[in-house]
Amino acid sequence: MPGLWQRSVELWPYLGLLAEALNVALIPAVLVRRKEPPSTLAWILALLFLPGFAAALFLVHGRDRMRWPAKRKRAADRMVEARLGGVRASAQPFDAFADVAGEGQRIFRACQSLGGAIELTSGNHVEVFADGSNASLAMERAIDAAKSTVLAEYYLVRNDATGARFRERLVRAAERGVDVRLLLDAYGCFWLPASWFRPLKAAGVKVAEFLPLSQALRLPMNLRTHRKILVVDGDTAFTGGLNVGDEYVGAKGSEAMWRDTHVRITGPAVGSLTAVFLRDWHFMTGQSDVDARFFPEARPAGAVHVAVVPSGPDDPRESIHRLFFAAIVGARQRVWITTPYFVPDRSLLVALESAALRGVSVHMILPSRSNHRVTHRAGTSFYAELLEAGVELYEYLPGMIHSKTMLVDDELVLIGSANMDMRSFRLNFEVHTLMHDRTLTETVEARFEQDRANCRQLRLEQWMRRPWHHRLREGAARLVSPIL
Repeated sequence: MPGLWQRSVELWPYLGLLAEALNVALIPAVLVRRKEPPSTLAWILALLFLPGFAAALFLVHGRDRMRWPAKRKRAADRMVEARLGGVRASAQPFDAFADVAGEGQRIFRACQSLGGAIELTSGNHVEVFADGSNASLAMERAIDAAKSTVLAEYYLVRNDATGARFRERLVRAAERGVDVRLLLDAYGCFWLPASWFRPLKAAGVKVAEFLPLSQALRLPMNLRTHRKILVVDGDTAFTGGLNVGDEYVGAKGSEAMWRDTHVRITGPAVGSLTAVFLRDWHFMTGQSDVDARFFPEARPAGAVHVAVVPSGPDDPRESIHRLFFAAIVGARQRVWITTPYFVPDRSLLVALESAALRGVSVHMILPSRSNHRVTHRAGTSFYAELLEAGVELYEYLPGMIHSKTMLVDDELVLIGSANMDMRSFRLNFEVHTLMHDRTLTETVEARFEQDRANCRQLRLEQWMRRPWHHRLREGAARLVSPIL
């Protein structure tokens, strides 16, 4: 035994040299990513000064671009696009949006120019849920009424009472003969035990994991599906920020109450969300059994124009980031934002500051406390710059604010799954909705005012007097913000 210990001690210098050599060898891989200089520099410094650990971290989390195998991606696109023909035929073309004027039309045009899987539709009805329990109840009732298909994709499902109710309704639907498909992120649902899935599989529910952790050596595990999509019978869809768990519905005994925002959509835009789900489903399962059941005839259900904007690391356009930027720089009267995680890049920071400096009312509701402390601290390090430019910042006090909403002028609303941070813009698979409707705007405005009444406003003078150790933690968190 002493001999083994002695040999191990003798090998340590060589292991250190090997780790350092691996770190140096990975620097070219960092450089060819062609990311922003702060992100690139942060990774290089980590590789140089954290031998071994930084290399492992980069191999697991640093590869933020995933190229779908070209043949598989083309097949998935052709399969889904062929089913979208009826949806597109029944939707008005963008140029027919005569009631979308000025900056609104330009923002919709920016979405159209991004191309890809982005769909612009008119004739939709949208209902906003600002209460998690009401949203959850509406989704449960929709599943209970399902006749043909239920498609569900979530980042997080909890093993609690809310998760059990959700599972039970999927089981009942499958037992009625409904085609039920459940796509769960492997990392977000890591703690779900195998027993949780048994009733689903016994009832015939088709379950798949998004980027299973068992494939960690082949695929980058830092890329997750953060989408929240539920589509029932191809004619009703739910999306937004709501995961499945007790905290999201304010259940008694759960964590601190979360405030979230979700939407229910009927009309042609449902087909766009269906297509987003089916692309993800086909990518992870290879199953191509897509038929007309998923795309029933899309009839106008209201007067709301909706652009469904998916974004993910497989697409270099970073569509949601560009959508946010276009909305902020295009605003003429106001930009009211609610976001739980705020770590902007330089372009978004300057866009917010410039909007405030030119007289636009820029108000932001942010969490006073967060379940991700480093991310929260990194975000607060940007507050002084924003306050100096005239941006009004409010911290939500009753619990965790988890809504991801943006109100632009009097007719544009953005609601979806994406946070205002680099993870949502570049690493996660997200989906957001851009909606044009005056009544919808008034609904979101009223909810924003209610939330703001439960906030404390940050003042520049007071903020600059915060303790030095707060500033120290913020500075350290900001240093790693490019790789959060």
